[in-house]
Amino acid sequence: MVAPQRMKSPDKQEVCKKVLTLLKKNYSSTALKPELPVLETLIYAVCLENSALDAAELSYARLLNGFHDLNEVRVSSIYELEHVFAAQSQPEWRALRVKNVLQYVFDTTYSFDLDPLKRKTMELATKQLGKIPALSAFVRSYALQNSLGAHVLPLDDRQHRALIWIGLAAPGDTADHAAENLRPFVRKADAQLFCHLLRCLATDHRFSDWFSPVAAPAADYAATDASVGLTRLEEMLRRGAPPKKDAGRKAHDKPVEKAGASKSAMAGAGNGSTRAQSRRDSRAGSATSEKGKAKKAPARKDQSRAAPKKQK
Repeated sequence: MVAPQRMKSPDKQEVCKKVLTLLKKNYSSTALKPELPVLETLIYAVCLENSALDAAELSYARLLNGFHDLNEVRVSSIYELEHVFAAQSQPEWRALRVKNVLQYVFDTTYSFDLDPLKRKTMELATKQLGKIPALSAFVRSYALQNSLGAHVLPLDDRQHRALIWIGLAAPGDTADHAAENLRPFVRKADAQLFCHLLRCLATDHRFSDWFSPVAAPAADYAATDASVGLTRLEEMLRRGAPPKKDAGRKAHDKPVEKAGASKSAMAGAGNGSTRAQSRRDSRAGSATSEKGKAKKAPARKDQSRAAPKKQK
């Protein structure tokens, strides 16, 4: 069997540009998070991972407004912080990561300020962020991209599954590895927008289940190559629904079955109504005859009473 040829670098870069253009036409590109301090960017990234933008914004606002300051968040228990992320997945992990970030920063700087990282080299900043316990690769990469200006692609699991569906990532790769492989094909000027629009696609309620290998058919989950994935992405965005196989046949079969069932039901209802009408007619006829007999009986009784008067 001849092994499939790998896509050349210029072709993959062109596919990334076309994906970006398609997503621009369907999603807003103005919802990017404004620049935040490094520490707040890490906290926001914890809220954003594997989540839609509106849910992340809500959790971030609840975290800052529900406590007196960041020190109160630091000394709070995991159980108390879980309620902030109750509407999101894995609230206990999010609470643990926020607490670990604040605890690490306080222990190393005796303050809640990580902006000195901006004055360090990218290598030293990356190494220091890697020392924060239980911090995911997505949160680190998000801070490096949005606060420190690094050319990285912060991808979480949901974005990674969307890339697999499009054909820009291999199913066996981790999200971090897929981001590193895709980074050379996305311009640094487009990287932040590319990740933002990819999140909009991955969390779109119309398509989000389709990117899951559990919900989607195994044969349709991962695209054979990016050109195929680009074609079906364009079709899906145009139709507003994932392109499913044999959808026309299934849609045609179901109404026929319903029509047959409805006809038999109507026939049964018609026969039942005819029998019920016959019973009502018979009861009405018997009632009319009884009323006639009841009217005739008093008349004979009156005649019998009047007869003796005529004899006198």
